[in-house]
Amino acid sequence: MASLTDLKQRIVPNKLSFFLLIGGLFLHGTWSILQGNAQAIFYSTFAMAYSFLLAYALYKVGVWAGGDVKLFAAIAALNPLNPFVAKPLLDAYGFKISHNANPFFPIELFVFTIFAMIPVSFAIILKRAEKKIRRKLIFLLIMMAAILSLFFLLNVDPYYTTVFALAMLSYLIIACLPLARVLFVKEKKITELEEGDICGESIKLVRGKVVREKGFNMRMLINYLVQYKSGELAKGNEIVSPLKARGVTLEEISKLKELVAKGKTENRILVKESVPIVPAMLLAYLVLNLLGDLLWMPL
Repeated sequence: MASLTDLKQRIVPNKLSFFLLIGGLFLHGTWSILQGNAQAIFYSTFAMAYSFLLAYALYKVGVWAGGDVKLFAAIAALNPLNPFVAKPLLDAYGFKISHNANPFFPIELFVFTIFAMIPVSFAIILKRAEKKIRRKLIFLLIMMAAILSLFFLLNVDPYYTTVFALAMLSYLIIACLPLARVLFVKEKKITELEEGDICGESIKLVRGKVVREKGFNMRMLINYLVQYKSGELAKGNEIVSPLKARGVTLEEISKLKELVAKGKTENRILVKESVPIVPAMLLAYLVLNLLGDLLWMPL
């Protein structure tokens, strides 16, 4: 449900997150009472606490939105351990896969969510790209799959297979970057900005003069981190930034409109659509439930 609302409306309903959170604490609390052991409720509370702190830190630096924070903490409360729903089936067929008994499932869910952003982003690019470009990307994907299949059939050393797979994946990501800049960014009037819109450029005031920096580069990221650490951002030097996944606030929109009214900047701004995180989180959740605790498996 959260994935659907994130894809369609770019929101995660608070009711859903709170239902999962309260439900998780209630179920683990009930289990602790029935077992006469506080381990279950401790695991649930502990996982919820550190997951919220991690997600909130990402929210503060602009990487995650508020709805993502609440949902992540709620899933942690419900699943401090990997449910590993496929384990009985795998055990029945003789596949003995390790299962971590510590409350760190949210950590591996977070790590695999990052990796899952790649196929989710690629799927969105395929859907939005022109038919000619879409065919080229699909052909490239089929060729990668065919070569990897050939490697497996020929029993090529797993090391070289992995290196090749990573190289092709890197090439695919680099090939999609120019498309992402076009397909995920559009121009909008500042006077028409809405709360939560994610800016595709940085707008800051330097000695009373408006400075705009479009796109994203390493220098922008370094400047942002330096200003955040030094507290300059809190002083209002930077008004909006493409690094803030939470989007613009009403206060920031008001400042931009004021600059437009005074003629200090043009009435236009680049707005980008971030890749929805919740579908990637769902994909990571399914993979971990099917294959176990991949992050903790011995190599």
